[in-house]
Amino acid sequence: MSKKIGRRTFVKGATSAVLGLATAPLLSAGHSYAAATKNRALDYRNLGKTGLRVTSVSMGAMNCSDPAVILRAFDLGVNFFDTARRYMGGRNEEIVGKVLQGKRDKVLIQTKVRMAAGERENRESVETSLKSLRTDYVDVLLAHSLKTPDEVCDPPLLEFLQAMKKEGKARFTGFSTHTDMAPLLRAAAKAGCHEVALTSYNFTHSNELKEAIALAAKAGIGVVAMKTQAGGYKAHNMGGLSPHQAALKYVLMDQNVSTAIPGVTTIEQIEECVSVMGTEFSRKDSRALQQYDSYLQGRICTMCGGCEGECPYGVNHTDFMRAAMYYDGYENKNLAEEALREGGLLQAAKRCSECSSCSIVCGRGVDVRAQVELLKRVFA
Repeated sequence: MSKKIGRRTFVKGATSAVLGLATAPLLSAGHSYAAATKNRALDYRNLGKTGLRVTSVSMGAMNCSDPAVILRAFDLGVNFFDTARRYMGGRNEEIVGKVLQGKRDKVLIQTKVRMAAGERENRESVETSLKSLRTDYVDVLLAHSLKTPDEVCDPPLLEFLQAMKKEGKARFTGFSTHTDMAPLLRAAAKAGCHEVALTSYNFTHSNELKEAIALAAKAGIGVVAMKTQAGGYKAHNMGGLSPHQAALKYVLMDQNVSTAIPGVTTIEQIEECVSVMGTEFSRKDSRALQQYDSYLQGRICTMCGGCEGECPYGVNHTDFMRAAMYYDGYENKNLAEEALREGGLLQAAKRCSECSSCSIVCGRGVDVRAQVELLKRVFA
């Protein structure tokens, strides 16, 4: 299987995917997303073999500082909320916890721990999360941002996650990944050592990732999709194009996905996302994604896995590209800076200056070195 998905390949695949499907009712101009959602039945899916039933559209709270948005998601029927210890320097968990206090028996909470060298630090992180979230346990605890298949079933990692379950601090456990997602998912499916996997997944990704997700789902792993909007570029930057409902529908067409957690920051965005539940991917959606794909070409890394080459200095370019996506696509400088500082990436960026040209070649035409230089200038 090709590890890349070019524009022509996407157009052909997306078009064939909708042949024979009825066109979904479209929201007319001025029509409220809230009104469109009001009488629509919620769509639930199994979270792998956990026994949990989750709304197919859930909420990624990572970038949300407005409690009203989280409350609106709850009022709309969303029952699965994703956060992490390090989001917004810990404030995100506090906001989520405050809003969902008194509603704990009606919602499912997923948070993450970035595994440190020692068990004490990991335990302190989890206990701080529980305190911030105002709960005695989380429904899903993930090891944050694994990068290699070897990490998936690392004995100390598994021992710690099992300890959290045994102590009642987490009902189920798993991992998240933004990098080389397919190999990690295949490793998890083969080993059977995780119950949930949170992975980047959107219309720019190749069949290799789709097949790995299918393997994970077949093995009983609940697959949660993030980065579903491929950067989330704003309509005002794309000449009025608003492809985000189409992007979400594309992910939800894959029944091996238990739920998608689009990162929303406004009430309008959560209403827009929730209204997608139970609707079909139409020809109009296909055309919107073709236009979006053209816009993204050469602009930003979409974590499609189509890059070639290796940095001679060992710089993890995919982490830089994720920070660039936060800065350029999400228009969130704080989130980009947080991503850079977590891995000491600004120091690593200095090594890029020693190369006259980057040895990493992006299949979508992104100038990787230019993106790294941009981040270095902005955050130096």
